[in-house]
Amino acid sequence: MTLLDEARPSDLAMLSLEVAQFYYHEARLLDERRFDEWIELFTSESTYWAPVRVTREGDPDRMQRGELALFDDDFGTLELRVASLSAKSAWAEIPPSRTRHLITNVTATESDVEGQVSARSNFVIFRSRLEATEHTFFGSREDILMREGGSWRILERKILLDHNVYTSDNISVLF
Repeated sequence: MTLLDEARPSDLAMLSLEVAQFYYHEARLLDERRFDEWIELFTSESTYWAPVRVTREGDPDRMQRGELALFDDDFGTLELRVASLSAKSAWAEIPPSRTRHLITNVTATESDVEGQVSARSNFVIFRSRLEATEHTFFGSREDILMREGGSWRILERKILLDHNVYTSDNISVLF
């Protein structure tokens, strides 16, 4: 092995970089309110859910699948969420929010299922509305991504918000 070989990024690092580029593209679509393009990043079998976080001594800090969640969408309900945000009559978004999605700490590992990877990322989402309404959301995402037609698609997304109490009047942002 030469010094040049040692300096080359590992396959895992390249995979994480490729997934990070996918996430940056996704963030741009959301910040530019290109929701119809964003929904195309998901498979028709996708799940998109955010378990409630709890504070209790000695127990896990999040609810499990099938328990209380902020939202627990399949692809059909995610499409409805996108349609609602895109509608001109969406009262929670008149006028539309301005968002900035910051994605960090992206890691990806090969899955046991061929063509799939497990990916994790952290996020900060800043949302502003009207003249003085501002909200910031912090958390992480755990995804299962799969290759479809040469591109990454989201099969499963679990959103873990760091908040226990929300000061926002609504959560009309996409993660």
